[in-house]
Order: sequence, then C-alpha cells, then structure tokens
Amino acid sequence: MSKEPKIRSVGKVLTAGAANTIYTCPENFVAKMNLLFVSNHGGNNKTVSIQWHDASAGANYYIVGGYVLSANGYIKLDGSYLALYPGDTLVVTPEAGSSMDTTVTVEEYYEQGLF
Repeated sequence: MSKEPKIRSVGKVLTAGAANTIYTCPENFVAKMNLLFVSNHGGNNKTVSIQWHDASAGANYYIVGGYVLSANGYIKLDGSYLALYPGDTLVVTPEAGSSMDTTVTVEEYYEQGLF
C-alpha cells in the first residue's frame, strides 16, 4: 500500500426497508474500513443488517445480520478492519419503518497500476 492514506468519513441517512450502499471503494485504491456506526434514532427497536459486497468474487457477505438496535441505540464496529478493493461496497439495510443513520470511516491508499 502507498504510504500516505486519504482518510475520510461518509455519513448517510438510511432509507428504511432498502439496501443502502454507504461506501464504494474507488478504482486504483485499497480502502481500510476502521469504523462503522449505525444509529437508531427512532422510538422503537428495529433490526439492521450490514453486508460487504466483494466485487471480485461477485458475492455478498454478512458482517451483521438482523441485529436488533434498541430505541435510540447504536452499533459500533471498530477495533479491527476490513480491506476493500476497487468496486467493493458496504451495504446497510435497516428494517422497514425505522429511522437510522450510518457513518463509516476509511483510509484510502492509492495503488496505481496494481489492478
């Protein structure tokens, strides 16, 4: 990986009952996901699923499947990382009728000619 990563955070108000792509690794980059928050700012318990789409394999993998977020609660994924390659995505799907937001922080490393 290149020496100087571009660090960025992306936030999104999630559409309830739909798969929301929150991050796509750009071409010529490798991204290291360091932090992911999903917050339930509604008054009821609701479920959320988080998936990684591996573009090279054409496959989806659950990171979290059907996790119940309490009213006004959150889930925080940190302390480890997920390596993402060009075209890989992170997708968050909240339960229908929910009110959730998400924030992801990644380090993007430019890798010209690697792919």
